Amino acid sequence: MSRGKWKPRRADGSVLEAYRHGRYNVRDQLGHYVKPESQADHPCHHRCCRGERAHPRGLPVKLDRQYLRSLSHDELERELGQYTRFIDTHEGGFLQVVAELDRREESEKRAAARKQRARERRQERESEYQDEVYRQWLQAEAETNGYMLNKAGKAAGIDERTLFTGPQSRVAKYASRELRDYFDAHPRPTRVSWFGSAYARRAHYAGQRAGASGAA
Repeated sequence: MSRGKWKPRRADGSVLEAYRHGRYNVRDQLGHYVKPESQADHPCHHRCCRGERAHPRGLPVKLDRQYLRSLSHDELERELGQYTRFIDTHEGGFLQVVAELDRREESEKRAAARKQRARERRQERESEYQDEVYRQWLQAEAETNGYMLNKAGKAAGIDERTLFTGPQSRVAKYASRELRDYFDAHPRPTRVSWFGSAYARRAHYAGQRAGASGAA
């Protein structure tokens, strides 16, 4: 066995590329071969720094995506400030930070747009609901000849429009016989019947039918 100078080799026997830079035996965080401790704070002669400076501490050439997504907005802005100073040698990391900021901005825009669309749909549904209540009130007034309150309702000064949307108990207490007959043929446009889930609407209509039967 030769006692000449030892050279690190790959499995295929070729000399390791790292040997061209000297006898390095470990890689740093960036994948550079370095001598432990001895080259700390010395000018980095790799392509990223070209021997002009010590490699920036804690500034990887490439960032982990999960790490980027775990940062707060302020932390991401600080990362951007760091990479902006070294954009000539750390362009990849700089572009990663910019891409993450863009991704969040687009995500916020999409979320805001979804909220706006949902708000507009709610407003449209509310307007349609109020129109339906008014339509049914006009129709009931015509079919009952204006007799929508019983004696108790008139004595209490009840607004007959509240009987279209309020609880069934108010209908039983204050509605005239004519109005109850109208509601038997035309289910009341309550908020539950208009905005509720399918289950809530079924339960609501079942309660209305039960209340009408009890009043009869």
